[in-house]
Amino acid sequence: MKASRYNQFISLPNGGQLLFNSASAALAEIYPEEFPLIEELLSGKRDAATDKEKAILQALQEGKYLIGETEDEITAQRNWNRKRRSEPDTFVLTIAPTLACNFRCEYCFESQRPEIMKEAAADAVLKFSEKYIPNSKAILLTWFGGEPTLAVPVIEKLQMGFQSLAAKHNVTLHPAAIITNGYLLDRAMARRLAAVGVTGAQITLDGPAEIHDRRRKLHNGNGTFERIIQNLKEIKDILKILVRVNIDKDNFDAAFSLVEILRREEILDSVFLYFSHVNNSTAVCADMNDRCLSTEEFAHRQVELYSRLVERGFYQIEYPSLAPGGHCGADTEASFVVVPNGDLFKCWEEVGMDSRYAVGNVFREEIYPHERANLKRYLDWDPFESGECAACHVLPLCMGGCPHHRKPSGNGSTLTACSSWKYNLDD
Repeated sequence: MKASRYNQFISLPNGGQLLFNSASAALAEIYPEEFPLIEELLSGKRDAATDKEKAILQALQEGKYLIGETEDEITAQRNWNRKRRSEPDTFVLTIAPTLACNFRCEYCFESQRPEIMKEAAADAVLKFSEKYIPNSKAILLTWFGGEPTLAVPVIEKLQMGFQSLAAKHNVTLHPAAIITNGYLLDRAMARRLAAVGVTGAQITLDGPAEIHDRRRKLHNGNGTFERIIQNLKEIKDILKILVRVNIDKDNFDAAFSLVEILRREEILDSVFLYFSHVNNSTAVCADMNDRCLSTEEFAHRQVELYSRLVERGFYQIEYPSLAPGGHCGADTEASFVVVPNGDLFKCWEEVGMDSRYAVGNVFREEIYPHERANLKRYLDWDPFESGECAACHVLPLCMGGCPHHRKPSGNGSTLTACSSWKYNLDD
C-alpha cells in the first residue's frame, strides 16, 4: 500500500489535522494523539497490529487515502475522465429562448438581439435532442439568455416537449433551472414556470442597491434592486433560489452588506448564496481588467466572505465535489447550448456570438468545417497533457478548469482556468 498523491493535511488550532483526499472527496478529522500513528500507516513505516490500528487502516483504504502499491492514480483519473466525457449518462441542454434582455449590465459578455425562438426552431430543438436522448439515462435542461423570462411561452412549449420525449424513451427529466436577472420573476411567473418543471432559479445581486443599481440597470437607467428583493420574498417558497454575487475589486467590501439585507428581509435562510468570480474573458468586458480579481485573489476573498457568514451563524459553505466528467458540460459529447436561430454552441459564454463560433445547427445534419474545428477544440481538451494540471493536488476537483478560458485572451496572455480550490482548499 502507498499514500495517495491527492492527500492533503490541514492543521487545526487544537493541534489536530484534517485529512482531505481530492480523488474521493473524503474528509477525516485526526486527533493530535492519533496523528503519529496515521502518519506511519500512510508512509508504510508501521503495520497495523491491534484491532484499533486495523480499523484505522481500513478507514484509510476506504477513503482512498491509502491505495494499492502499483496503482497509477493519474492514469486512473485520465481514464475515468475520458469515459465520463465520451459516454455521459445525461443529455445536457442549455436553451436561450431569446437573446433580448431588459437589463444593460456593464460586464455582460453577450451582444443583445431581440430575436425570440420561433416554433419551427423549438420543434427542431426537440428533433435534434431525440438523437441523444435514447442513449441517455436522463435529461437536464437549463434556461439561459438574454433574459429567458421574456420568452416564457417558448419555455413552456419546450418543457412539455421534453416531458413527452422523456416519457417516450423512458428516461428521467430532471427539474430544470433558469438563469435570470429576476426582475420579471414574480410569484405568478414562478408558479407558471414550476408548473412545467422549472423549479430552480439563479438570480444575480451584485451588492446593496447603490452598487447593484449602478452595475445592473434597466435600459432607461433605472435601478432594479428593490424589485428583485421583492420578487425573492414572493418566490422563495416556490422555487429553489441561488443568489449569485459577482465579485470584483469594486464591490468586494460591500458584498456582506447584501448578506445583511437578505437576512433583514427574511430571504437569507431560504436561498443558497454563491460568490462568483468576474473575469475579463471576452472582448466585451476586456476593459474591466483593472477591476477583475485574479483567480488566486478571488480564492482568498471567497474564504473571507464565507468565514464572515459562518461567524454570523450562516453555515452555507460549498464542499469540494468531484468533477470526473470535466469542469462542465462543454467538453462532453452530449452537452450543447442552443440559441433562437438554432445555432449550437458548447459554452454559455459563446451565447450572443456569431455563427463562426458554433458547432452546428438544429435545422441541419451537416456540420460545417469550421463547426467541426470548434467542436474539436472542446472535445480534444485534455487537462492531463498539461504538466501543471497533471501535477496539481486538486485535479480531480476541476479536471483542468474551464476549457473555454484556457486559451489565448487576445491581448498576448493566456487566461488561467484554475479552480479557486487550488488556492483556498487549506482555508
